[in-house]
Amino acid sequence: MNKLDIPFNLSLLELNDQTLSNLKPVRVLDIFDGMTKNFHNDGLFSTMIFGRVGDEARSRRFSYIDIKVPILHPLIHHTLLQLKQLYGEIINGKAYAVFDEKEKDFVKSDQTEGSTGYTFFMSRWKDIVFEERASDARDINIKLIKKYKDKAVTSKIVVLPAGLRDYEIEANGKESENEFNNLYRRMIAIANSISPVAVRGDLKQLDASRVSLQRTFNEIYELFKSMLEGKKKLIMGKWATRGIHNGTRNVITSTNVSIDSLFSENMIGFNDTVVGLYQYLKATLPVTKYQLRNGFLSKVFTGPNAPVNLVNKDSLEMETVQLKPRVYDQWMTDEGLERIVTSFGEESLRHQALEIEGRYVGLIYKGEGTYKLFQDIRDLPEGRDKKDVYPVTFAELMYLTVYAHAPKYPALVTRYPVTGYGSIFPSNIYLKPTVAVEKRIPLGDDWAITKEVPVAYNFPTKGSFFNSMSPAANKLQKLGGDFDGDMCSLNVLYSEESRKEAQAFLDSSQFYVGTDGRLTFSLATDTVNYFMKAFTGHPEGIATESLREASLEFYSERKTSSFTHKGKEYSVNKVFKGIRDNKLELTTFKVEDLAWIIKYGTPDPERLKKANTSKPITVIKQAGRYYIIDGYHRLCKAFENGETELTGYLITEEILESALLD
Repeated sequence: MNKLDIPFNLSLLELNDQTLSNLKPVRVLDIFDGMTKNFHNDGLFSTMIFGRVGDEARSRRFSYIDIKVPILHPLIHHTLLQLKQLYGEIINGKAYAVFDEKEKDFVKSDQTEGSTGYTFFMSRWKDIVFEERASDARDINIKLIKKYKDKAVTSKIVVLPAGLRDYEIEANGKESENEFNNLYRRMIAIANSISPVAVRGDLKQLDASRVSLQRTFNEIYELFKSMLEGKKKLIMGKWATRGIHNGTRNVITSTNVSIDSLFSENMIGFNDTVVGLYQYLKATLPVTKYQLRNGFLSKVFTGPNAPVNLVNKDSLEMETVQLKPRVYDQWMTDEGLERIVTSFGEESLRHQALEIEGRYVGLIYKGEGTYKLFQDIRDLPEGRDKKDVYPVTFAELMYLTVYAHAPKYPALVTRYPVTGYGSIFPSNIYLKPTVAVEKRIPLGDDWAITKEVPVAYNFPTKGSFFNSMSPAANKLQKLGGDFDGDMCSLNVLYSEESRKEAQAFLDSSQFYVGTDGRLTFSLATDTVNYFMKAFTGHPEGIATESLREASLEFYSERKTSSFTHKGKEYSVNKVFKGIRDNKLELTTFKVEDLAWIIKYGTPDPERLKKANTSKPITVIKQAGRYYIIDGYHRLCKAFENGETELTGYLITEEILESALLD
């Protein structure tokens, strides 16, 4: 199961005498007791074990099957096979092997020298010392095995409550069962074929039964897994969904943060998340519906049965029209407004003039840098040009209805899975309807500039719409966002208490400075660093320094750069500092002594091409072997070019330990 697909942490269930003390086992294959239609007391549908049919307890009481011999948990079995295919071949009796005491692992052999089978593998599997490689996925698998090594086997298999997989007789008399029952029944049949005498004897004689039990157990696990994350997503799609009512979830994108002048009023702030108009409308649906109902539309629809004030398309004069009640319901009720907001998702409608029954909903005056919504061309003052009057569009009405209120509602931005501080944070909303926007100042009832309504800095233009969300650039590093399809959720805070709490946190130093005293959010992402390096090149003046200082300056990393060695994380900069402080001298390494590392990584073609083998590498020697700390691509290039030596620094264990991150 992909760790990133799981919205919460799971652990292996350990079945012992204590956890099973109140459970009764299922022992027989029979559904009914003899020729009766009563469920067998020891069967999969027993009323004695699970409760009476229709009783709530029948959907809560579990049972178990005693399979008599220990087998691996399916997750451990699957993980072991991912680490080495040979393990599965040994378990299934398809390959012979010996346990190498030096390598601390199974090594393939032949029928004369080696052994095979479930019992042979289980006799030594806990003694395996897994080889560590430059692979995060492999490291996670090894950690999983080590964590659950003492809980990895079981001889008791949990059975779902009967109410969740009950035996049913349909109206046409046809009998039906849940697919779990067939798997449970197969497991009971195999377990019942194992005699207590055989269990007390040589378990090797039961290898075939154990393999069959393991295969069945794996199928049960996969069936549960498909419920969690499969096509139907019964659990992930319903009970564990990341969706929140009235929230929005979108692919994050970059946006243009340039401004005309410093501290411009429409600048995108440090704590702003740019949100598209449709995304904002959906995220703030209750507020949006209230503002639509009590905004300009309240002048159009004055009451449920009252005439509607619309604009004649030819004369642009207001007409009072009596319409059917369904029109009022469509535009002024909760259900109707929700459908209106949803229809805004269709981009082709957004730039169209809003019409009802062949008449415009309203007019908009767009003079030089100003705007005003109104309903009758006769209200246009002298001196105002009729050429600046247009029927209001869907996008304009929606934006002008909500933009003044958007700054009042902060939101929580979340990137799943939440891995720590920075994966979720409070943010202000920066509403952006279209990619290109313009500034317009509102006019009051007297057609003069008014300060009662804020300036519309992001008035929509006829261009394309902004249909995503863009967290501030300083938040990308903690979010792990690199614009390759990453998605974030935006959940607006409505209550006054939550809004005050979010603002107080944004105003506090705790939001910006971590417990280690460092800034929490930074623009120093990998993409920015790479661009700056490519754009500016390396600093000049190196010729005036010693070769040792120059090389260390060249490879100085950003503060958060780190590397993983044997499961521990270290700071690159602290290693370089140790080299400087200890005044290590350059030494020469033979490429052939380092080449064993190459197969455990995959060099990036672009970095390999640019690698400079004249620059020093960083190496440590442990257990008679050299390990590359810095310089993997230089090593790969030297190996490809047939070079025999590389220069670099041989660091000590003390320097490495001093670079260990907490």
